[in-house]
Amino acid sequence: MRAGWDVAAGQRRRVSLGGISTRNKGVFALGPHHAVTRWIEALLVCPACHGDVARSADFYRCASCAAAYPIRHGVPDFRLWPDEYVSVADELAKIDRLFAPPAPTFRQLLTRYYDLSPESPRKLNVRYVAAIENSATRDEALLRKLRNAFPDVGRTRFLDLGCGTAALALAASKEFAEVVAVDAALRWLLVARQRLNEAGAPAVGVALICANAEALPFRLATFDAVMADSVLEHVRDSTRMQSETMRVLRGGGAFLFTTNNRFSILPEPHVRILGFGLIPRRWMERMALALRKTPYKARLHSRRELRRLFRDTGRVELPVYEPGELGERNERARRIWEMMRHIPLLRWMMGPIVPQYFISGRKS
Repeated sequence: MRAGWDVAAGQRRRVSLGGISTRNKGVFALGPHHAVTRWIEALLVCPACHGDVARSADFYRCASCAAAYPIRHGVPDFRLWPDEYVSVADELAKIDRLFAPPAPTFRQLLTRYYDLSPESPRKLNVRYVAAIENSATRDEALLRKLRNAFPDVGRTRFLDLGCGTAALALAASKEFAEVVAVDAALRWLLVARQRLNEAGAPAVGVALICANAEALPFRLATFDAVMADSVLEHVRDSTRMQSETMRVLRGGGAFLFTTNNRFSILPEPHVRILGFGLIPRRWMERMALALRKTPYKARLHSRRELRRLFRDTGRVELPVYEPGELGERNERARRIWEMMRHIPLLRWMMGPIVPQYFISGRKS
């Protein structure tokens, strides 16, 4: 039985990841484009103790604490704990069903994924699929925001943190020499790989790593830029994610996060319930199960909480969206917001209840 480290709240304790093999189990064959890229291995360290790791067959082992991390379906798995929605064993079984022959396209994978997820209502699934398909436009706009805010940031190495289907990594691969896409969900990384392949992204330029945002398996001062789109609310410990981001940034490197506002005037984006953020956190999942028949693990922050979290490292700002960035469906709302944010009184009134915040900063 493999174990990891629980680093939540600054404490470390071993947690079980289940009795699982390190072998590359699965129904689809690994081709050359599924191999672990050579350059990424020089950047890897143990996420628990930051000791050096060495590859041996189909896993990495830490020279300091002897922890072993498997390579699954060609993706190094450095998680210290699985994501909160599914166990590792169940995730591997779901991957086998997801990629069952005939070989699916990216679009087919999205549809099949939600067909295999009965815990998520069909009405919400339609929204999720549409958002994922349109994410390329959104993430290209976010990348421009980073470049406009920090024009002198280097273009060598980029980290897409909580990458999902890697739309942001795909956009970054056109600007940065080396791109790393990290997610705690192995299943989404495999879907991301299909997206990258179909888009013609260079296999040697984008590396996929399964890891927790609060315990990154990278050396100190590795990346020129780190971005995370709507990820902060999905980690166990947002303080730890913030500190890990600063650890892996190079001096002068920059980060840009987006996160949904707990007290948004609009319905909560995951369950589409108006005023959901006003409910005490301990009741949120119970309410989501009752009203939407879906689990709820997100931990949205208010503006006050975000300002406290990033007090020493970044600034929390109201969102600014480019034309078309939010999709045709939301273009009218975007134009209304653009008008409102230029009126000081309305900007002040809307500040605590906007749907989203942008957080950016750089490492000195």
